[in-house]
Amino acid sequence: LTEDKLIASANYVRGELPVRLAHRISDFQYLPYIAGTNPHLKTVYDLYWRAFDEFRKLPPVKTLQDNRRFCDMVSRNLLEHSQVIPQLGMGVSECAGLVAPDEIDRFMSQMLVSRISRRTLAEQHIALSQQFDDDLRTHLGLAVDESFDQLNQAPQGFATQRIGIVRADCSAAQIIHDSAMRVAELLEDAHSLPPGAAPQVIVEGHTDAMFMCIPEHFSYIMHELLKNSMTHVIRRFATRLDDKPSAEQAGAPAFPPIRVTICASHADIMVRVSDQSGGIDPEVLPCIWSFTQPAKARRLHNFHAIQRMEAKPAEATTMSPLVSFGFGLPMSRVYAKYWGGNVNVHSLPGYGVDAYVQLPRLGNVVENISARRAQAHGD
Repeated sequence: LTEDKLIASANYVRGELPVRLAHRISDFQYLPYIAGTNPHLKTVYDLYWRAFDEFRKLPPVKTLQDNRRFCDMVSRNLLEHSQVIPQLGMGVSECAGLVAPDEIDRFMSQMLVSRISRRTLAEQHIALSQQFDDDLRTHLGLAVDESFDQLNQAPQGFATQRIGIVRADCSAAQIIHDSAMRVAELLEDAHSLPPGAAPQVIVEGHTDAMFMCIPEHFSYIMHELLKNSMTHVIRRFATRLDDKPSAEQAGAPAFPPIRVTICASHADIMVRVSDQSGGIDPEVLPCIWSFTQPAKARRLHNFHAIQRMEAKPAEATTMSPLVSFGFGLPMSRVYAKYWGGNVNVHSLPGYGVDAYVQLPRLGNVVENISARRAQAHGD
């Protein structure tokens, strides 16, 4: 990573953000009037419009100081937009029944994937800039509290080996283990279970598989899938906690394990999460990917209880796992599809659920976004 590459990255982000925001503003303008007047959706529209107007007026980034000012502005924008998901959720829940479900689902999916794309560009560039400045400070022997004012340009030939928030050596098994431990602790606390009582997660298959990804994205997907599995396994077998165990059952786990199988080919990595939760209610199954079905709309109302959400696994510690937003599974699929993968769920009635995650392994798939909404013939 050289200074020229960092400046080029800044100007690429500076050019892309207003374009992507403009397309989403257009999506809002195509919504039926009744949806456009919703106060929550209008809040998001106004946020996007102000950000678009601010970014489009920015002059080109030419120096390291310009880039630091640009990163400060982008960071402020990211913080301000952390209210977008709750506002979208509340707006969509209130529009259910007023707007065609397919139209709202398409709108919501497009909003979320575009949001991921913008945050990925922004967070990647901010991380690159911070790492570049840290290495430059070390290279020049500056103390942490010394000003960067004199660092308008890097010394000739200075470069670093940083790649921002992307990791080329992500261990699928390690991320799954970490997610399982976090989910188990959250659910044990929520259900007042003793430590270690949550369903065991057994990771098998190609446990040494490595792949390129942004760890937070894969971690979010695995957190949501494991949380769903553990929650429903605990509910199904909750009576075992109350039954007095026989001599043969003493010391045996109260819940059947959740099996996570990793399969890696040259180009892809697949993860299967298998549980014995009893399967998904046939009436609920067709709605699991939707944002607007009546059951989902009721859950989206829970967004009234929170003000900010960035769809990151670290946020799980601030929210009760017993409160459902009806959001985790669709958002997991949006993350996977952004990277050219997918998430699918198969229910085995009376037994359990198998969830499948497929992601490209090499990190060489162009981000999967469609910039513009489909236009009807004659528009």
